[in-house]
Amino acid sequence: MRFKNRVVLITGASRGIGKSLAHAFAREGANLVLTARTQTDLEKVAAEIRHQYNVSVVHVVGDVSDEDHAKAAVEIALKEFKQINVLINNAAISGMRPIYGLQKASWEKTIAVNLTGTFLFTKHVWKPMKSQGGGAIINIASTGGQKGFPLLAAYCASKWGQIGFSKTAAEEGKPDNIRVNVVAPGKADTDIRASIKEDKAKMLTANDCDGVCLFLASDDAKWITGEVIAVEWFEASR
Repeated sequence: MRFKNRVVLITGASRGIGKSLAHAFAREGANLVLTARTQTDLEKVAAEIRHQYNVSVVHVVGDVSDEDHAKAAVEIALKEFKQINVLINNAAISGMRPIYGLQKASWEKTIAVNLTGTFLFTKHVWKPMKSQGGGAIINIASTGGQKGFPLLAAYCASKWGQIGFSKTAAEEGKPDNIRVNVVAPGKADTDIRASIKEDKAKMLTANDCDGVCLFLASDDAKWITGEVIAVEWFEASR
């Protein structure tokens, strides 16, 4: 088990990619700190993992854009486990609107969750990771952070920002042995796209990011930082 006795903090862990990552790291022996906004969904995921794997799980309900929540989640993790080895910033929201119809409040909320949330959790795990000799941070962005998609201006802007933030954090992390990388999924059949009519057969599933995240968080990737790895469906590959 690659992550036995290690501690992984995952935001947006109640569904989709975050839930799949929680199961993937638990299978590899990691103890988990899971956060999400919806208490019932988060409690269900935590209970599933406790039942299926011999690991410890702590869950913290809250909004990633709230600094008090980010700070509390890190403090709870340290109180329970004394360390945080891996942070996965996965929480995200989206909404489809043309630019001329996009409300300022919707724009600000998307930026707050997708970008500011990444900043806040990274900020509050940094000193603990540094004091323990290092760690790994994985930010789940999107191919929308590498190219534009119509009707997703706020989402794409937040993901471009997330990638830029990650590049800077990777440079700052080198002296502290904190690695920061980005996984950028393409279209994925998760709740965030549930309302969109599209061919689900040509989309990623929630667990398609598990392997690359396990690799980037592991010692096998100890020399890798500042990278953006796209995980995208191509018709020829399926």
